[in-house]
Amino acid sequence: MTGVVAGVLTVSLLAGCAQTKGDGKVETKGEEKTEIQGTEAVKKAEKPQLPLAETGKETLTIATMDNWFATKSYNDNLPVYEEFEKLTGVKIVWEAIPINDYDQVMGTRLASGKNLPDIFVIPWEANADQLGFDGIAMPLNQLMDENAYYLNQLMDKYPVVRSGITAADGNIYAYPGFGEGFINTAKELETGELTDPGANVCPNVSMIRKDWLDKLNLKVPETVDDWYNVLKAFKTQDPNGNGKADEIPLTATFNVRDIYRFGEAFGLYRSGNAECRWDVAEDGKVFFKDTTEAFKKTLEFLNKLYVEGLLDPEYATAGYDKTSEKISRDLLGSLSSDWMSNIATYNGNLKTAGVEDANWVAVKPIKNPEGKSMITNRWSVWKTAAISKDCKNPELAMKWLDFQTLSAQGVALTNFGVEDISYTKSDDGKITLTQDAVQNPDGIGAQEYLRSLGAWGQLPYPQAKEGYEVLWADQPEIIEFANSFTSDQIRQPFPNSGTKAALAFTDEENAIRTEVETNIETYCDEMAIKFIEGKESLDKFDEYVATVESYGLSQLLEVHQSAYDRFVAN
Repeated sequence: MTGVVAGVLTVSLLAGCAQTKGDGKVETKGEEKTEIQGTEAVKKAEKPQLPLAETGKETLTIATMDNWFATKSYNDNLPVYEEFEKLTGVKIVWEAIPINDYDQVMGTRLASGKNLPDIFVIPWEANADQLGFDGIAMPLNQLMDENAYYLNQLMDKYPVVRSGITAADGNIYAYPGFGEGFINTAKELETGELTDPGANVCPNVSMIRKDWLDKLNLKVPETVDDWYNVLKAFKTQDPNGNGKADEIPLTATFNVRDIYRFGEAFGLYRSGNAECRWDVAEDGKVFFKDTTEAFKKTLEFLNKLYVEGLLDPEYATAGYDKTSEKISRDLLGSLSSDWMSNIATYNGNLKTAGVEDANWVAVKPIKNPEGKSMITNRWSVWKTAAISKDCKNPELAMKWLDFQTLSAQGVALTNFGVEDISYTKSDDGKITLTQDAVQNPDGIGAQEYLRSLGAWGQLPYPQAKEGYEVLWADQPEIIEFANSFTSDQIRQPFPNSGTKAALAFTDEENAIRTEVETNIETYCDEMAIKFIEGKESLDKFDEYVATVESYGLSQLLEVHQSAYDRFVAN
């Protein structure tokens, strides 16, 4: 069973949308149609002329969680945003709140609906669409059409972006931020000649100790049988060389569902960001992974690993700190799923611990039943920032957000920082980080240095492929790994569901999800562990499926199919 995200279809908006009430609030109605803002003919946005406003005459207030680099606050108007002020003529008044406090502080403020900033980053626990339904966030359809030149350019190239930010009522309530997958270089946004970046540079992949493989004269595994043989050798042939049978051949990094990556061998793919339980077949039908025959085969393989001691006994309680500790003790041979960016950290920690030849490397996804290795990109469109109902100049707010996020100058500032401070540009356009960035006297890494200037921040921005290539110029093997996949080996993920993500549900659909989804997911997770550890025979898999269905799976499938169909229609 293969999963793909279908292309965007040109069809009318489906029923099951929302009704706009006289007070500006929105309530979903199962079969009533909605009047979608911006459906009338509008003037399309033109490329903005700088400055966007007469210098010193216009101000925008922005509320956001503060900088990831905690000692440099946005409230101090960091160098990146000083440059934005010079370019746009717009002064930003920051209302930056410590990251751990933002959800509570901003959530309370949004709930009151009073004295709101012009622009606000949507709290993690807030539902971006609901803020629009409640009249807190403005509908942006027409504002985008008329003022977001760069976003329109991107949506013309990638219609999935519009799908990913459209609410169940057909309106858009948030300007998106982007992970990888949309922007190659900053320069392309100036020319408008956008090219497909291909596979993510920082994907979620399996990893393995290449130095252990070399010691045992083994190759990097490609098939599920290769993996079994390698893990068996790690268990029995003392690759860490301490004379003890203490090696842990395989574990999960973050959570139990990481190990389901072995489903790739049976045509069941990860979803890029996290182990989403949903995917869509080539015919456009959504399916629930945890009840498929491919999932049963995955569990059978994992049970074999567990019984033979090839899978970490603590896999079910995995967490980053616990996994990192085992890596640093030279015990772990492979990780089923982790972020590419962690390889340098793991190798560095081992070398600090005295393992000089330590060499963690990324492993291509296991070959599927057709003998093909398929990489799944991350879901990379997020409902990030909203324009509040109190904004006095929403047209300027939209133009500023759009310029900051997707202009060539904006992408350069948010990905590389400030020219001649954090990077230089050669005559042929090649970007190189400065010595202060790569060998900072304060001992901070390049990304932390860029964040101290305001780059790689909290407001919407795209993670350009060029940004990773510049940041990891000293790790060419990471770039080579991404570039090794041909276009027919790259899968797009099922659109994530969540408060900021793409798959939008109506109130009625969310009520069904609330009623049945938690019970189904909890039962599936409990049973999967029992199957893997042999506490329940896989001969009872059909009974397990029947139980899941009795919990309301058919309703949940219908809900996800409806939401996915709307996503495609948008």
